[in-house]
Amino acid sequence: MPKVAVVYYSKSGNTQKMAELVAEGCRQVEGVEVEMVSLPGADVAAVSAADGFAIGSPDYFSYAAGHVKTFYDEALAHKNAISGKPYIAFGTHGGGAKVLDSLERLSQAIGLRQVKPGMMCLGAPGPNEADAVRALGKALAQAVAGG
Repeated sequence: MPKVAVVYYSKSGNTQKMAELVAEGCRQVEGVEVEMVSLPGADVAAVSAADGFAIGSPDYFSYAAGHVKTFYDEALAHKNAISGKPYIAFGTHGGGAKVLDSLERLSQAIGLRQVKPGMMCLGAPGPNEADAVRALGKALAQAVAGG
């Protein structure tokens, strides 16, 4: 069964809520398993076995959170296992709204293939953003499932 790893760091809970909505979207595609991976503390070698990745971070000074950057640093050692796999990026912010730039650059550096443009939410995703966040997850799961 194909698997999506939803990898994220959340201090305030905003990015976690977004990660949960992405996972809901992934689960809309039959036959796709979803693994929630909260940072820090992930076994990057095990996570790299996933078939696709949703990677999320709060915006800290227009960059990814340190724990997310560390995930990428460790994932570099598994580039051969990760390269070519699909991903989407998502983030939350309090006004900066530039974290997607760093997530996309880092994802490209380890060879991931972007499925759809990433999404940002100011604070926690609200009812107006929820469907779009789920759709982002569903698009990733469809790519992983081969559709």
